[in-house]
Amino acid sequence: MDSIKQQLEALRPEIDHILQISGSPALSLGVLHRGAIIHTAHFGHLHTNESKLPNDDTIHWVASLTKLITAAAIAKLVHDGKLHWDVPIREYLSSFRIRQDELGLKATLRDLLSNRTGITPANNLWGFQNSEPLMKKSETTFTATYLSSAKPFGQFVYSQWNYALVDDVVKEVTGASLCDYIEQNLFRPLHMTRSSFDRPQESDANVAHTHCTHDDGTPTRKADFAPILVEAGSGVGAGARSSIKDYMIFLQALLSAYKNQHDNGVNVTPGSIFPLTRAIFTPQVGFGPPHRSGIDDVAYCMGIYRTKLPGYLSFASPNFYYTLGRKRLPPYGTRLAGTEVFHHSGTGPGHLGAMYLVPSTESAVVALTNSQPLMDPVDFAAQLALSVLLGEKPMVYFVKMAQLGRAITLENYEVLKKVVAEGKTNVPPTKPLAAYEGDYYNAIHNFVLSVTSAGDCLNVNMQRGKTGFTLLPYDGDTFYWPVDREEETCTKTMWGFMYKDWHLFRFEIDCNGEVEKLTWRHDPYLASPEIFRKTPTSGTFARL
Repeated sequence: MDSIKQQLEALRPEIDHILQISGSPALSLGVLHRGAIIHTAHFGHLHTNESKLPNDDTIHWVASLTKLITAAAIAKLVHDGKLHWDVPIREYLSSFRIRQDELGLKATLRDLLSNRTGITPANNLWGFQNSEPLMKKSETTFTATYLSSAKPFGQFVYSQWNYALVDDVVKEVTGASLCDYIEQNLFRPLHMTRSSFDRPQESDANVAHTHCTHDDGTPTRKADFAPILVEAGSGVGAGARSSIKDYMIFLQALLSAYKNQHDNGVNVTPGSIFPLTRAIFTPQVGFGPPHRSGIDDVAYCMGIYRTKLPGYLSFASPNFYYTLGRKRLPPYGTRLAGTEVFHHSGTGPGHLGAMYLVPSTESAVVALTNSQPLMDPVDFAAQLALSVLLGEKPMVYFVKMAQLGRAITLENYEVLKKVVAEGKTNVPPTKPLAAYEGDYYNAIHNFVLSVTSAGDCLNVNMQRGKTGFTLLPYDGDTFYWPVDREEETCTKTMWGFMYKDWHLFRFEIDCNGEVEKLTWRHDPYLASPEIFRKTPTSGTFARL
């Protein structure tokens, strides 16, 4: 064990270098092995332009690392007889019965927790600029009744709407929110005093506040993005806050219970608050490249991925799907064939997290940072520590990969900027700009785009709030907002969406020459843009 600790300590220079390349101000790392927390380490500074270091108790937004916590809470409710894994959620949520497709008729808690309903992500309905929530929590189920499916029911699509529906089920059955249930029944018994779904106290100086990273690699503090997920209804999917120490305590208790239940074929561990852990860690839906798409190789369980080595452990990280991919990142663990690694990424504007678990040895690595950086440092830092635990030297030099990832991030924006600009023509708008003004609603009238004219531009605002864009003429009745990473990431605290149609708003004119609707492809998982129809100002609207 002393040798492992020394090897973990020896990672410091490489992790420091990776963090510096990323442009993120701070990184915290925790390592659990053989059921004991054997190492924590902290890098950088808690905030930009400050010398204070993060520590074991620094509060981070853990983003989608929340999902494993939620799965454990639902397992406890199932064990207590309050819920059932395989009862269709329409039996709990009467308003969901309006949905008559396979998803609406069959979806269960097991399906939701394993992201195998096929429901589209539609992430931008929650909120996507400067910490402004766009969806009310009370609208979750109603909205989910009309959202399109990105894939057939039973196939994997990673969507926060699945977890939002889980929360609604718990609220309907117990009368309390799942966030409150988790705090009372998981955090408190484990003495996780630095964990909650609430905003940290203003007097608490030990908080890793949100940052953006500029194109030159310098970070700037931004408004906290996490609260919009709780307020909008997706708190149990991505809204928890925790510290390295607290999250390691959670994993220590969960893995201990799982090992006992797995080894003995039981569902309860004496003295543990975690029953039914085997269900949590059982692969539920397979996915992956065509040559490895079986559930035995790459799968999502409940709140966590499972990869049987060798495999790609970075695929849920921006390092993989935004920049480096299979062409540059080789499979991990070529000499560890058959080893099961459970893992998850936490990605959100201003914070990133990475988690790797090896239940067979009660081992875990967690890394957290507090910026939307130029590459994902926690993914690489956590894999370095994992390699020490597994005794396999990485096949790549992560510092070099970090440098390449940073360069590709900036290059991708330049490429997208060029692609969008190339589609611009000199064809003027069909109508005077004032003709495009008005309120444009989605199909169920709970999301509105308000358009106004200003000089030679249009302004579009979401839900009559501050979120929106200034639109320039693009091609006839299509308007756009130019690609600019600084504007998107640092001015508006947006997550990057790297596709052309995200920037285009198309207006359509009816046979009478009136502007009747606009279309916007805000969800990259769907081939067609969403239609927003213009509603006369004299109309009434009750849901907003």
